[in-house]
Amino acid sequence: MRGLLSCLLVGCAADHDGYEPVDCNLVTTDDTFVVGLEKPGKSGLLTFKLMSVAPAPPARGNNTWIVDITRTVDTTPFDGAAIRVTPYMVSHPHGTAIVAHSTPISAAQYELSPVNFSMEGVWETTIRATIGDETDSAAYTFCIP
Repeated sequence: MRGLLSCLLVGCAADHDGYEPVDCNLVTTDDTFVVGLEKPGKSGLLTFKLMSVAPAPPARGNNTWIVDITRTVDTTPFDGAAIRVTPYMVSHPHGTAIVAHSTPISAAQYELSPVNFSMEGVWETTIRATIGDETDSAAYTFCIP
């Protein structure tokens, strides 16, 4: 537990915990950012589209994402959703201590910021959207150099 807390507060390094640096050129399980990168929601209720990231591609530190969220059946905007963003580094395993907030931009679009990647490696970021009893989520996976 102490190692995880240290990792979250100051960041992990290759010489701590026995982890080696990741060469993102060799990673084949991640997503490549393109405008409109679409993911179906796990429950099939929603469709998530990553419309922009800054910086692009996602990088170490704080990032800003714009995501478009619509209902899968009729493509109507999922307007007024509560959004939770959870970056998670599966190989270590830990998240980040920095909480991302969502700001509605339009009926279907939300700005997510800061989406924080505290260190290099493969990060899976889950976006969960909820209105009342309607909830769905999708995950984007990026290798952060």
